[in-house]
Amino acid sequence: MRPFLSSGLAAVLWGFHSAFAQSNFPPEPMGLTEFFSKRWPGATISYKQANFDMRDHAGRKGLERLYVHVDYDINLYFWYFAEARHNAEDAPTSIYLGGGPGYTALDSMSGFPCIIGSDSNSTALNPFSWNNHVNMLYIEQPVGTGFSYSRLVNGTLDVLKTDQAGGPVFTPLKEGEELPVTNATVLAATLDSRGLDTTQNTTAQAARSLWQFAQIWFQEFPEYKTKNKEISLWSTSYGGIWGAGFFSYFINQNEQISANKHVLSNAVVLPLATLGLGNGCIDIRASAIGYPHQAYNNTYSIKAYGKDLYDQVMGNITAPQVGCYDLADQCRAAARELDPTSQGNNPKVNAICQAAAEVCVDVVLGTYITDTTLSNEDITYSNIVSSVPNYYNGYFNQAWVQKDLGVRTNFTSNDNTYQVAMFQLTGDVVIRDMSSLEHIISSGINVALIYGDRDYQCNWIGGENVSLSMDFPTAPTFRKAGYANLVTNSSYNGGVVRQHGNVSFSRVFEAGHSVTAYQPETVYQIFQRSMFGKDVATGQHKVNDKYSTKGPISSWGIKNKIPKHSPENQCYTYLATQTCTQEQLQALEDGTAVIKDFIVLKPAGIATSRL
Repeated sequence: MRPFLSSGLAAVLWGFHSAFAQSNFPPEPMGLTEFFSKRWPGATISYKQANFDMRDHAGRKGLERLYVHVDYDINLYFWYFAEARHNAEDAPTSIYLGGGPGYTALDSMSGFPCIIGSDSNSTALNPFSWNNHVNMLYIEQPVGTGFSYSRLVNGTLDVLKTDQAGGPVFTPLKEGEELPVTNATVLAATLDSRGLDTTQNTTAQAARSLWQFAQIWFQEFPEYKTKNKEISLWSTSYGGIWGAGFFSYFINQNEQISANKHVLSNAVVLPLATLGLGNGCIDIRASAIGYPHQAYNNTYSIKAYGKDLYDQVMGNITAPQVGCYDLADQCRAAARELDPTSQGNNPKVNAICQAAAEVCVDVVLGTYITDTTLSNEDITYSNIVSSVPNYYNGYFNQAWVQKDLGVRTNFTSNDNTYQVAMFQLTGDVVIRDMSSLEHIISSGINVALIYGDRDYQCNWIGGENVSLSMDFPTAPTFRKAGYANLVTNSSYNGGVVRQHGNVSFSRVFEAGHSVTAYQPETVYQIFQRSMFGKDVATGQHKVNDKYSTKGPISSWGIKNKIPKHSPENQCYTYLATQTCTQEQLQALEDGTAVIKDFIVLKPAGIATSRL
């Protein structure tokens, strides 16, 4: 097995995508409404109403940035779809955060109100948009994600080259330097200049910033008018770690506020309702066993690697002192003792947790990446086939879109700095465990865990093990609940679900890492039922602490069929190193590629069936 740095692996594992659709700097924002926060000195909110065709799909409300000045400038971009399509005045509100760490909230995993066309320049109504009955607040966080930023700098981005974390190479312009000649792969770009010295390198740090955002936004944003003040949070992938971490932090703040012990006298309780996680990586120790099983012993009968390698990976999990289990335990013990507030600046803790990440992530999870040619987001696909369309990368960099949104930076769908900071430098991926989720469940908040069963990256086997390993008051009853059919509509069951009371675990069939993109109607039904306190299986029953699903105690007896046809890779120019063949990359390099709407037409893609 080839050794490599954890930072480089992280970029592959957690979905690095960074794209620029046009070689231009964003125009100066116009038409913004801006005001200073009355509750948080130095903070400002600036926003505008979007005027393009997405408006009709989004509830006709706008967006811009929220500025919260803490240790350094934090400019978090939000998009609020303020009018749910039905019963808007009484609709609850849900925050949506991308995974990553540092991944956009505006992609195809988010139940977004519109679907972006293959021309990367048009939209269509999403019939399964999550804002049908819920007011949706999409937040680009942490700073540097998507349209969020700390400090901006102009430069060029070479999408055919990769940096330390696997992203395209950004070269800032020197003072007085003119913009070099740009082309289809060397692009003009305005990006966040923030470095590792000002990057939030732990979930706890990011949680504090998001809580500050929420305190200001929910108290002062003028377009927040719903009578229903319930706040939910949905996320995906690494969001399993920090979505749980964020809500747990919010609960702690609520308790201090309620007891009149909070350091901020004007802080208010945030009424939390539901946490939803789609293919969430929650606890690397508890989910480690899922990686060799999903690679070798999955429900699709795919042998991604052989028995010898399977046994080797299992040994790397269980080996005394040097295996993932023991190293994770050592890391967590050190963090509790030496860095209890998770500042990420204790050298001893960082060293111990980096070592644990190298085994749990690089070796246990990463063997599949290095020793197979399969996608880590869909075990039935080749690793150069995108499991979901990438058209949003081009769309949000169209000049007219940026002008109407009033943004100051080019769109990046992932900030690769966080892969370095949270994987290589602090081992946040190992430090975080299931205790945050246990805390949330024990506090009475609804929790929906959703897993597409073709994903490897944050797979359902590991996710199920987390759900069965957690300790909360009704955990024994939850473990005894059987799997029931997950009824999507009158003619289709999209998966199976185990649920007791406020906790559900859904296995969604024929879906990869981006479970919402694969099975939008099924996930929409899970979202709706969870948000409004109905049973996930049918949506016909109001859930209480007596409700349990009935059925088989295990879903392993349900086997899946491999798709008959593996899709052709679609070489998307601004994700070139992830989506293009070597022939296509060479054509882009020498300028002979035929490109339309950021898709390489010639040389053509190839059918990538390997099964």
